[in-house]
Amino acid sequence: MRDHRPQSTASLLDETQLGNIQQRAVALGKLNNAVKQHLACAEHCRVSNYRQGTLILEVASAAWSMRLNYERNTLMRKLRAQLLPNLTNIEIRVNPALAAAISRPEDKAPDIVQKPISPLAAQYLLHTAQDAPAKVKARLERLAALSAKKSNR
Repeated sequence: MRDHRPQSTASLLDETQLGNIQQRAVALGKLNNAVKQHLACAEHCRVSNYRQGTLILEVASAAWSMRLNYERNTLMRKLRAQLLPNLTNIEIRVNPALAAAISRPEDKAPDIVQKPISPLAAQYLLHTAQDAPAKVKARLERLAALSAKKSNR
């Protein structure tokens, strides 16, 4: 007869492959944190996998890949001495999705920043507009009018 009593999620994870996957993910997370302490470009790369003595790192761009390739031997020496004594190779792979995760639109500065026009600058614009052709005069007067709008706010 089947046992229909409720089971905890921990017991379910222990009995299935999900438990192995979860343990592997936790181990890779810890390894990622430890490896990032040895890297100068920690925010641009992460540990993807570690299997059979090969550490696989993902980087945000080809430029970071090139930089890590130059530092590969030094990094391997450090990691062998402190973390992974069985490390035989480091593979570096480019993952553009990592770059997308790093740069968020809300962190980006706006492309066009409107700086306020001072009243003195508005006077200079109006003075210059007096002798300008009609088309240029209209534009300079519109620019000078922006000063009045900024001061009314």
